[in-house]
Amino acid sequence: MTHVDTAGSGTATRWGRAAVVLITMSVFGPYLAGGIRTEQVAVYGAAVLLCALGLWSRVSLTTAGGVVVALHLAVVGVATIGVVFPPLNPTLHSVGSLTGGYDSLLLPLAVVLVLAMLVGSGANPAALLRSVCIVTVWAMAANTVVAIYSISSNSTTVLALFRLFGEGESVADRAERMGRYSGIFNQPAEAGLLYSVALLAAIYLYRDHIPKFTVSVAALTIGGTLSVSKIFLLVGAPIALAQILLVPGRRRRMWSLALTAVSVGLLTQLDVLERWDGRDFLLRLLPGAGQGDQVTLYTAGRFGEHSSLNEVVGAAFDISPMTGAGVRGLQLPYDNGWVEALVIAGVIGVVLHTALLAALFVGWLHGRSARPESVLAGGLVLAVVGASFGLPAITANRCATIVWLLLGLLLVVARPAAATTWWQRPGEGRHRVPPAAAPRLVGAGRRP
Repeated sequence: MTHVDTAGSGTATRWGRAAVVLITMSVFGPYLAGGIRTEQVAVYGAAVLLCALGLWSRVSLTTAGGVVVALHLAVVGVATIGVVFPPLNPTLHSVGSLTGGYDSLLLPLAVVLVLAMLVGSGANPAALLRSVCIVTVWAMAANTVVAIYSISSNSTTVLALFRLFGEGESVADRAERMGRYSGIFNQPAEAGLLYSVALLAAIYLYRDHIPKFTVSVAALTIGGTLSVSKIFLLVGAPIALAQILLVPGRRRRMWSLALTAVSVGLLTQLDVLERWDGRDFLLRLLPGAGQGDQVTLYTAGRFGEHSSLNEVVGAAFDISPMTGAGVRGLQLPYDNGWVEALVIAGVIGVVLHTALLAALFVGWLHGRSARPESVLAGGLVLAVVGASFGLPAITANRCATIVWLLLGLLLVVARPAAATTWWQRPGEGRHRVPPAAAPRLVGAGRRP
């Protein structure tokens, strides 16, 4: 009698899925003792454990992934110059936290390392990707419920465990006074980026499943709108809409979109949403509705007349134009990926940050196809680049972990050559089983 031998890759995939689900869920966890975030424990803990098991030797990156990691390491190196040789700080602004600065830079590398070890050990990246997407979509949908509940309830005490460690008023607390509700996240910009990522993931997952598409996209659209995040409204939502309307095979998605629009319309008639006091703030974003410079309005003052970033840029040039203030940075809101790079690593950091984003785009462009994974990767790269104008999207707490989990699986991490599938060869069959995971009939081919 013959039987199917599926040992090896199946086990690696099960453990890999458990690891990425744990890490993804930890992003939505609270602060722990000492101000440590749940995601830090999960990511660094997984990296240390896998390295201890000797899986570091199986790490493999794509060509684009190698360039991206090298550029990010170069930013870390340049930013470390300011630690070894601290520059003179003639400004009135204090430097930031050394551990916090290194955490922002090293956490993305730890995420990529974990993924590379899991996939290098035989875990199926397609299965890991789907797991990350599912958790992200429904966790952000749950965050919408939290945001709606916040409209009519004072839940600041509970949400403080997720938003800010220690005493003080969080950015989210101040934003809620303007009617901007971001749920468990400290900034509307953070929520906006994650709603954008979750929306793209929902389209990828449920493009052919009308009920799940309708429920998930409606929940994410409402949540992103309640945050009144320009990243969601001006970057994430338009990219998602373009994917629905322009990607081939859109007939089923058009029905889904129509049902979603109806669902959103019905949900907005709920009493709690009718009392939402951020409606006026949202309507200011309509063309011609705002007063003054529209660029200033759309970027929350980051660009345009009297840019809020001028002070940060000026301080960075006063300290060290070429290599920046170092990993510690300055206790100022950066609100921009390039400005953060300028502060911690100077003009060299800005060049490296731009090259990193370009490498992600070129990596996607080189292997692009009409396949759902390629469409998702392209949308994510565009969302990250657009979001970087209002947030350090690749290093921001929580956001960066989800971003690198997805981009890592899509563009950065490579499977071993023996197990290569359509993932790295878009021209081959989408459902082709990798040789390492293909069922093998034990005893087949023997002569009686």
